[in-house]
Formats: sequence, structure tokens, C-alpha cells
Amino acid sequence: MRGAIRQPGHDGGDLIRMRSFFDPTLIERNGVAFIREDQIDNALGRLIPNVHITKGRYVHPAHAELRDLAWNHMDQNHRPFIHRTYSDAMRVHIGEEAAFSLTRFGKWPMVVPVFDGHYKDNGFYQVVCLFGLFVVINFIAARADGQRTYMEIDWAIASHRLLRFLHPALDRRLRRLNEVQNVEDEGVRDRRVALRADGYRFQTDNPDFVNSNVVSNNVIFPPVLMPQAVSLADLRDGEVRRIDVDRRAYLVRRAGEAVQVWPAICPHEGAAIGPEHVRANGVKCPWHGLEFGMRLLRPGSPGVTMCGARVEFKDASLIVGAAPG
Repeated sequence: MRGAIRQPGHDGGDLIRMRSFFDPTLIERNGVAFIREDQIDNALGRLIPNVHITKGRYVHPAHAELRDLAWNHMDQNHRPFIHRTYSDAMRVHIGEEAAFSLTRFGKWPMVVPVFDGHYKDNGFYQVVCLFGLFVVINFIAARADGQRTYMEIDWAIASHRLLRFLHPALDRRLRRLNEVQNVEDEGVRDRRVALRADGYRFQTDNPDFVNSNVVSNNVIFPPVLMPQAVSLADLRDGEVRRIDVDRRAYLVRRAGEAVQVWPAICPHEGAAIGPEHVRANGVKCPWHGLEFGMRLLRPGSPGVTMCGARVEFKDASLIVGAAPG
């Protein structure tokens, strides 16, 4: 048990005792400490004189696995591209179990401090402070019930009681925000479901705030079952076409005697990239804004490795086979 203190027991064995903190409301998880969920109201009452607390709740049904719902929440970099609520953010800290950022709210000249903490399995605190007057604590949990999964969001709005007349408006805003953002995230989550059904895995299968926010090729493509050839004889010069072959996909564009090729499955986290995402000689991922340059394939050239396969252009056909190694 990480973070525990071992002491010899009376029978010669070891007794395990959790680490003690000066603040008794803290409890340890994976080497870091979070406030106990049942102590938050008392802590807010101690922190804010004459406190008034308003509670709210929203539940959204999902199809994705719990680990993918957790990854979706910890993936902070998708928010400016998928959600219109967030315009930009300054990442102050990212660790495996927690992250802190300063976030600009929409187009307003307002910066909001946001803390995210992974305080229990598939459960998160998200703490926001508004104008130094309101504290909003969101309790976000991914939960399974049989074959269905859910995102459950509970929140507490805390302020001095003189400001309680503003709580109903804030409560309605939070409810609407959670509804809209969960609907916007459905495409990301459902895409993950479809890829897993095709045998995909991810470096973020055991997600944390670090691996969910690094820029790397996190997609583990399924192996190529057998080489396949897709004819491009009718591809017009300058035309962009999506090619689906052996559980992977490519964008191709005719360039004279050669073809230009891009991944149509983002190697970062698996977003679908279509012809509409082509910009000049590059493509831009709709989830995270990552850009990929084209690879030029000439007839008989050695080919390139892309989307976990070896891709060549030969006899007016795109040849997709096993990648070296």
C-alpha cells in the first residue's frame, strides 16, 4: 500500500496504518491526499462565514466503458475543440491524479481557476471559484449498472448567504452546461466504443491526467490480417477520397502520377479525419487540433508506415500490408 506507514505488530507481523495529516479531513489515494467527500460541507461552512450551499445533480446515460469515460474527463485538451464553453486555458499543473489550470470562460475577459482531482476510482472533484465569491464543487463519477454506463454529476454551490439569491441562476447554468457538454462528448465516447469493437487498444487504457494530456501516438492499431489492394485508377487529379481497408482508414489525393496520403484515423486518440479536414497539404484533427502533413507515394516507391500498416502505391492501387516488425 503506497503511502502507508508500517509498524511491527504484537504478533511479529506488520500493522498497516494510513498516513496522518494535520488536516484530519484528508484521505490518501495513490500517494496524494484529497478531502473526504463527507467532509466538504463542513469544510465550506468553516471557510465561508454564514455559508449557504445549494446542491444539484445531473445524470447522463452513456455507452462507453468506464475507463473511456474517465479518460474523456481527464483529457483536457479536447475542451476548446469539442466544447464551445472554453476558449483557452493555461495549464499550471498536471500530475497523474490531479490537474490545475486557469481557464478563459468563452469569449469573456474572465479567467476561472479550475482544479481537477481523481479522488476515487472513476470519480473526480472539479473545483471552480467565481469572482472569489462563489465556490462550485462538482463531483463527477462514471458508473456502471449492468451493461449501461452513466456519467453522474453532483455539485455544491457555496457562498455567503447574502448571495444565495444568485444560486438558482447558477444552478440552472450548471445543469445546462453539463447537459450540453455530455451531448457534445457523445461522439468522442461512441467513437471509442466503435474502435474497441474493431480490436483497437490505447496507451490511455489506464488513464491518468498525464497520459491523457500528452501529445503522442496513443492508438494501438489492430494487426493487418492480410495485404490488400485498393484501386485508385478512377481517382481524379486533386480529388480527396477516404479509403477504408482492414479496420483502418486513409485519405488519398491524386497528385499527377503520385498520390498524397494522410491518416484518416488520428494516431493520437482515434478521431475520425475526413476530406473536410484537409488544409492545403495537411489535415487537422477535429478533437485536439493536431496537424499531420501528407506523405507522397510514387509508383514503386518503398512506401510508408501509417496507421499501424505499411502503405505503398503500385499499379494504380494503394497496397496496405503488415508494418515492419
